[in-house]
Amino acid sequence: MRHHARSDSRAFSRRLVLATLAIAWLVGSAPAQLARPLDPILYTVRVIPESQTAEVRATIPTGKRASIDLMMPVWSPGFYRVEDYASRVRDLTARTPDGKSLVVEQPRKNRWLVRTAGAATVVVTYQVACAQRSVTTNWVSPQLVVLNGAPTFVTLVEQVRRPHEVRLELPATLPRAMTALDAVADGTANHYRADDYDTLVDSPIVAGDLDVQQFDVAGARHYLVNAGDRGQFNGTQAAGDLQKIVSQARALFGSLPYKRYVFLNVFRQGGGGLEHKNSTLLTASAARATTPAGYRSSLSFVAHEYFHAFNVKRLRPVELGPFDYENEPHTKSLWISEGFTSYYAALLVARAGLDSTSDFLGAMSSPIRQLQQAPGRLVQTLEQSSWDVWSNSMSGINTDPKTSVSYYVKGEVVGFLLDAHIRRATGGSKSLDDVMRLAYKRYAGERGFTPEQFRKTAEDVARVSLAEWFRRAVSSTEELDYDEALEWYGLRFASRDSQDASQNWKLEPRPDATDAQLAHVRALLTAAPPAGSAGSRSAARRPTEPDPTAWHPNAAAALGTPPMRNCPVLPPRTSPRSADPASRCPAHV
Repeated sequence: MRHHARSDSRAFSRRLVLATLAIAWLVGSAPAQLARPLDPILYTVRVIPESQTAEVRATIPTGKRASIDLMMPVWSPGFYRVEDYASRVRDLTARTPDGKSLVVEQPRKNRWLVRTAGAATVVVTYQVACAQRSVTTNWVSPQLVVLNGAPTFVTLVEQVRRPHEVRLELPATLPRAMTALDAVADGTANHYRADDYDTLVDSPIVAGDLDVQQFDVAGARHYLVNAGDRGQFNGTQAAGDLQKIVSQARALFGSLPYKRYVFLNVFRQGGGGLEHKNSTLLTASAARATTPAGYRSSLSFVAHEYFHAFNVKRLRPVELGPFDYENEPHTKSLWISEGFTSYYAALLVARAGLDSTSDFLGAMSSPIRQLQQAPGRLVQTLEQSSWDVWSNSMSGINTDPKTSVSYYVKGEVVGFLLDAHIRRATGGSKSLDDVMRLAYKRYAGERGFTPEQFRKTAEDVARVSLAEWFRRAVSSTEELDYDEALEWYGLRFASRDSQDASQNWKLEPRPDATDAQLAHVRALLTAAPPAGSAGSRSAARRPTEPDPTAWHPNAAAALGTPPMRNCPVLPPRTSPRSADPASRCPAHV
């Protein structure tokens, strides 16, 4: 019995060792299998200026499945409007690498099914019409190419992060291309790689005779790429001013979330801009913004698109990611993503010393005036305006002022008022800056925030309940309360019922503004570094910071407007946004 027991014990031990080794092998090999890189989709894009088309050849891995599904998006992130990109795709065909034709079906307007015949890869070719000037569509001409990801690249219908590569073939009339995509280090010109389809869609490409300016902030390289009919545009001046704006954003958040950022500034018919994670695509006419006031307005416009690199591209409502390119997302929080972005655009320009305090007050007066003159503010709430964006406007613009409210306009005003409320509640020790920093720390990246989480973040900074404040400002159609902000900053409205509409709801300093109120304005327009950063709240004002006492009746000297020597022309910021009627071009979004 003992002999048999020992024998059984040895056999069991051997089986246990073998089983353990097998499990160890499986566990050890699983990560390697899971980590095996996916084969990329390879695109070659040949632009044909004569026909205003782009010919796309996509080599697509199939995994040897009997069929694959391909899709083209129906919308572009940042522009909340369904667009029929697939209608501009012509002659889509598929073949095997050795040239055998494959069956292609189109079960939906934006989907294609390819019968692979067992091939490991298939080659799909198609042409894209490129004759539109908006910042979500494509343009090809002998002098200029603008390619956006959503209306250009079909991709596999799948839920994995697959790399995508693009080779761009350009004629001699288009000597250079720029994009935020990473270049492939193979020595081939205009060969780019995206880690996934989201990155590809989020990285427009511009080509032509480009004027490229560059500057560094905190170790990050920035490019101002000027394309199209530049006229007398002074790119050097513009790059210097953008560097100041970027520096203020870095002072606000404590760091920059990228190593490379590209301002794609295209001068052509139309107007508008769209944010991307590491770039922005801007459209403008070089004939505009030739005055100091127009130039200051254009800086605010560009600052708006740039601030989106923080607010919405990284700090975002939870509904805005991961993206479903075939179905529109609905969120109640665009007033944060867009309205607060407009507010901070005005702040960054002023904090950079590119706007005077009176300019800043004018920038705040404009949305207040628009809001108070729109009957729709008493009909639709701010969160409803955001939720209904897909049906009540053209991505937040062209709203009916009688029945709806713009989340751009009211959102910017609410940002101004919430900032003042937090400053007053904390005796000036905290502000909306602190809310944005804390929200960014908590929710930027893959997480996203809910409306309740954003309000809770603001409450954690203000250390008071903001439930009633948010209910009134965001969830109701009640009138906003301006008194608190006016009192905190020592301001008043010049008029509310003047025959001259431009004077109504115009912010101006009170003649009896106190030193404390002046200090509050100074704090608003002076960037304070984040807690724990190398900077500190110094009483000494940096040379580039506007002096808020300039507009006070008893001030010793007026700040005035910074000199605008050789004013560069950047896209003008209309309020809240503009669209070119001919091109149906979305403006800054």
